Amino acid sequence: MFILALVWLYLFIIELVRGLTTFQETLIYIIWGLFIVEFIIKIALAPRKISYLKSNWITVIALLVPALRVLRILNALRILQSVRVINSTRVIRAITSGKRFFSALKEAQGPQPEPEMDVGVLIAYSKKENKKALIRYANQLVEDVESELKESSGINWNFDIVDTTMLESDRSRYPSVFLDDASMRMSEGPYDLITVITDVGIMSRRNNLVAGLTSSVTRIIILSTRKLTSTGRNKPRLALDDARVRYNSGTFLLHQIGHLLGLKTTSSVTSKIMGAKSFSEELKKIPSFTSQEKQLLKKNAQKAPDRELRDANDVETFIFHILMTFRHLKTFFRPLLKNKALLLPLSLPGLATAAVAPAIILIFTAEIWDVGLGMTNGTAAFFAVISIMMASFYLVRVQSLFLPRKEKRILTEHLAVANSVIYFSIFLACIGLFLMVGILMMIIEMYVFPPDLMQTWPTLNKPEILLEDKIRLAVFISTVGVTTGALAGGLESRTLIQHLALFRNKE
Repeated sequence: MFILALVWLYLFIIELVRGLTTFQETLIYIIWGLFIVEFIIKIALAPRKISYLKSNWITVIALLVPALRVLRILNALRILQSVRVINSTRVIRAITSGKRFFSALKEAQGPQPEPEMDVGVLIAYSKKENKKALIRYANQLVEDVESELKESSGINWNFDIVDTTMLESDRSRYPSVFLDDASMRMSEGPYDLITVITDVGIMSRRNNLVAGLTSSVTRIIILSTRKLTSTGRNKPRLALDDARVRYNSGTFLLHQIGHLLGLKTTSSVTSKIMGAKSFSEELKKIPSFTSQEKQLLKKNAQKAPDRELRDANDVETFIFHILMTFRHLKTFFRPLLKNKALLLPLSLPGLATAAVAPAIILIFTAEIWDVGLGMTNGTAAFFAVISIMMASFYLVRVQSLFLPRKEKRILTEHLAVANSVIYFSIFLACIGLFLMVGILMMIIEMYVFPPDLMQTWPTLNKPEILLEDKIRLAVFISTVGVTTGALAGGLESRTLIQHLALFRNKE
């Protein structure tokens, strides 16, 4: 119904601008009929039908106004042919069409959840003897931060230790390694936020060990006790129940949650929580947010709980992704601007090699010159766009980059935004690959081939090869390169892609 409301509004605008074709007129009547059927069904299902009609009187007008339009077209009433009535009808239709669209938009987004945060805690341990200690540590951490979050944000925070999982080794990891399990728990809960507590080291993009990292896109926090219990080189590690570890851990978690709710890092003088940048030996208790931070938290916390999409088909899931992305445009664009996805092919030798190798072979083949120079600019551009879109979608699907990795009944709001970020990161990477291959082909065409070599080929019926022709040929060969790169090369590391797309560079 949201799609139909969108089409209805589009057709109304087209009618005002240039008029409708016969097919478009017919389509309007079909959609209008479906609107009527939908409204009749809703009346039949409403427990209090009169109250439902009173609260939806604009919808009733929206369904009646097109009837005047039909009568005008059929010339059933002469008075409806007057300019004043026609203009009035258009004004009413404009208002009701807009109202229907925004109502359908609101309904498609789903209801605003209750103002409370459900947080899942996932414990990932590398040694069996660490399991119980991590569970006690997590319970103490939750107890320490829960009251501060409730008081500062003005909403309830419900923490739940959802699961424990054993890792195969104690080697350090990128935080994206935990995305699959965390996103699965987020959908199963469903939870508005997931905190992963682990005893292995966590690496940033610069391969530095950090106390943890946060993904504001997915609403997933990774916390490493290895870093929090380390006091320096050649010094013994602190125990998890040490007071210094307890207070620094609580401060760190509050710092990360503050980021998720819109707070920015400040100096330690301004804020003990948002200004915390390293382990502090001087902490005697877990600090509180400042009064200004509390005001912002209370404002943002009301909209913090995630919307959910349940038991949806593919069309509804696609629409939900679009709507949630537009609700969080800042969250969507920030990682795309920071992860330098256009340069990603330089870090993926398998993908780059599978694209460049066949392109170099093709550039020295006579037939490819015949095909490339014989096609139009529009055809070359069309194949380029299609190849980039299909290659990016193929890579995302084959590598199972969408979250959660396994299909679930529930998709949360921020997981939908994360999926959009992942897809467009790969899309930009494919554009980067296309540009890289195309520039290489242009260099070969301009500086390797003799300028008069192509004119001597018997199958080539062009008296002169222009720069435009060479660009078109480079575009065509680059199209082939992107396709072979996606099919044969792929992505060496799905977790690296997710790490670059979703996690901040700093702790």
